[in-house]
Amino acid sequence: MKNQDPPREHLQSILNLFTNSKFQQALTNSNLMLEKFPNSVVLCNIAGASNAGLRQFDAAIENYKQALKIKPDYAEAYYNMGIALKDKGNLEEAIESYIKALKIKPDYAEAYYNMGNALKDKGNLEEAIESYIKALKIKPDYAEAYNNMGIALKDKGNLEEAIESYIKALKLKSDYIQAKESLVSLLAGYSPQNDSKNIIVKVNEKIRKIDINNNSKIISDEQIVNLFSRSEDCISSFGLELRTSKDQIFRGNTMNCERHLSVFDKHDAIPEYCFGCYKVQVEPRSIIELIKLFIVFDQLELNENNTRKCMIEFRPEISGYYKGLIYCYGLNQANQISDYLNIIIKQSIGIGLSSKVKRGCSQYAISYPDYKEINLSGPQLMNYNEDWRVIENSHDKKTPLHVNEVKRVNLPGLSLNDILIIRKWIDYAKGIGDSSADLLNQKSVYYPIIHDRAKARIHSLHLTTL
Repeated sequence: MKNQDPPREHLQSILNLFTNSKFQQALTNSNLMLEKFPNSVVLCNIAGASNAGLRQFDAAIENYKQALKIKPDYAEAYYNMGIALKDKGNLEEAIESYIKALKIKPDYAEAYYNMGNALKDKGNLEEAIESYIKALKIKPDYAEAYNNMGIALKDKGNLEEAIESYIKALKLKSDYIQAKESLVSLLAGYSPQNDSKNIIVKVNEKIRKIDINNNSKIISDEQIVNLFSRSEDCISSFGLELRTSKDQIFRGNTMNCERHLSVFDKHDAIPEYCFGCYKVQVEPRSIIELIKLFIVFDQLELNENNTRKCMIEFRPEISGYYKGLIYCYGLNQANQISDYLNIIIKQSIGIGLSSKVKRGCSQYAISYPDYKEINLSGPQLMNYNEDWRVIENSHDKKTPLHVNEVKRVNLPGLSLNDILIIRKWIDYAKGIGDSSADLLNQKSVYYPIIHDRAKARIHSLHLTTL
């Protein structure tokens, strides 16, 4: 089949639509043009990319296959098909497609990079790192390859190498937000052994030196204000401008909630593991109390170092504005930790704030109200549905569990990551009208979207009470 592309100006007009993310228009125009030029590999490729932009992956794959029927050595079609297959969740097939692209075009750096991403998602970390290295040999200024290689190195436990990889990415692309966040996140759980001139590493080291141990009985408002002020001075002294996409601060062992929530989101099935999961919940009454609770959680000693987090609440269907949560393995452990935590809260924060035991994740109870009910003296009102076991097994086959070789925890004490998240908490507090936020003297609104979402949440709650 002989390739026959339309005039350059016609292709350019469709490409302009695609470049501006007008995927439906680009697809419509591509299909119309394909009626006149059915053997155009470029049009098939654009139609495939437009379908992929609309998340119509099966249609995109068919477009790429059509292009390859016309031109079997079309490396770009194999490459784009690999991206569509990966986005669809078919990692093995995606890797095979990238390999075919590389057989045709051995210096295809982007194919090595995306194959590395698929291998990383599959959990083949060594192979992923090798693929990123090959991409970088071809394209030494490939900042994205350094960043994602850093992620694979981190997951493998090679933390010093991961830091170096993130720093190389930032040397190539100083405004690379993802690399900055990758580095900040790693530093929350690891203290580098090697000296670094990187500004993010230096600021984090300075904040780490701020002592947050509570030597007195009650944590005062003044202590919180001073703590935040000193941290902000560390950031401003280096002129560092940074944001984070995160809004929760964690301590303790990591949990694989990502897998469980994926099962629920895709299949509306609560995983078996979650029926044994309980949480101890505290609802601080102000941003100042939330930061105090964060300090309590940071210093809390638990036998199993349970996952604990402090957060702000965005979900309109869930009550409360500020939350502190400790995840527990069973009801007995949750009750024991709740009793212990209540003593610590009274000693460190004062009276009027206490914990309560709840079951699993709040979003489950929206679909299954019986899930949240706790029976203290017998079987629970809702138990695991055995029909869901097939769903879980099928999900795990399609989405292999990526288990990190090294179990990581967030280090105790303050980090740059914590302060960036607390900034976001303060913007939220201002949005809901929490006057205690004024004590922290944060003049800038770092996250306007967060501030606006908080205001909208207050407005929606007000309307429901009218």
